[in-house]
Amino acid sequence: MCDIFGASPKDDLGSMEHPIFSLSTRPDRRVLSYEHNGITVDVTPSVKGRATIYDKDILIYCISQLMAALNAGRKVSRTLKIKAHDLLVATNRDTGGDSYTRLREGFERLAGTRITTNMATDGIETTSGFGLIESWEIVRRSRGGRMINVTVTLSEWLYRAVLSNSVLTLSRDYFRLRKP
Repeated sequence: MCDIFGASPKDDLGSMEHPIFSLSTRPDRRVLSYEHNGITVDVTPSVKGRATIYDKDILIYCISQLMAALNAGRKVSRTLKIKAHDLLVATNRDTGGDSYTRLREGFERLAGTRITTNMATDGIETTSGFGLIESWEIVRRSRGGRMINVTVTLSEWLYRAVLSNSVLTLSRDYFRLRKP
């Protein structure tokens, strides 16, 4: 879509303001209900656990790619085709085999974590339920081979946030943050 290092890291305001992501590295299967200033957020994890703050890096990467394309005047859609290796490099992760396994697990948690909220995006308040991503697909050269690319379809809610520019720029150092 664009040069991975030319895209400034961007994050959506909604998930920055509300506690959607687990900070734990262990599966967090607790249902979270949160209310603040008239906005309700219910987060229901899948059996694999709630999406983690590390899984959010995937969304930040996707949002950054979309915003870079929009800023360049290119047409965008909710579905992105990305190279797994580029995502891992851009988010400051190892590119060994285990990292690809963890990436797949992240896609599973992002799709499986269900959000029910009345949070407005683009000035529209609706109460709806959705996954953080709608779907994902990994394409490999052969069974067990390297990932060629990953297709990710973002939720309509997240996509509306991007189109309405409800995003903030993060420091490039964000991906260098790790547990001390």
